[in-house]
Amino acid sequence: MAELLSVDKDMAASFLNSVLNQLNWAFSEFIGMIQEIQQAAERPERNFVDTRQLKVCATCFDLSVSLLRVLEMTVTLVPEIFLDWSRPSAELLLRRLAQLLNQVLNRVTAEKNLFDRVVNLRLPGLESVDHYPILVAVTGILVRILVDGDRQG
Repeated sequence: MAELLSVDKDMAASFLNSVLNQLNWAFSEFIGMIQEIQQAAERPERNFVDTRQLKVCATCFDLSVSLLRVLEMTVTLVPEIFLDWSRPSAELLLRRLAQLLNQVLNRVTAEKNLFDRVVNLRLPGLESVDHYPILVAVTGILVRILVDGDRQG
C-alpha cells in the first residue's frame, strides 16, 4: 500500500479525499444522532431511544474511529502525502485533515459537552462510544505528523 500511494500521486490524493469525505460524513452523522439522543434523554416524559437508532449511532462512531485509523496508518506509512510540498495535493490534504481532527477534538474533549453527556448516560447499544478509541486515533495521527514533519522540516 505504501508503495502504491507513494508512486501514484493522483490515486493517493483520490483515496485520501474519499477517506476524508467519508470521515466527515460519518462523524457529522454521529454528532447529529447523539444530539437527538441527548434531547430524548432530557425530555420529562423520558421517551426511550429506538435501539435501531442507537445501533446506527454506534456504527457511525465505529466507522469514524476506523477511518481515523486508516488515516493514521497512511500518515505512518506515507507521510509525504501530507508533508511533501512538491506534491500538488499535499497542502490541501493536510488542511482538510487538520480541519477534521479539529472538529473531532472540539466535539470530544470538552468537559460536560454533548459527547461527554451521552457517554455518561451508559445506554445499551452505545458501549463502544467512548473517549479513548477516538482520542487514541487522533493522537496517533498528530504524533506521526509532528515527528515526520520535524524530519522533513
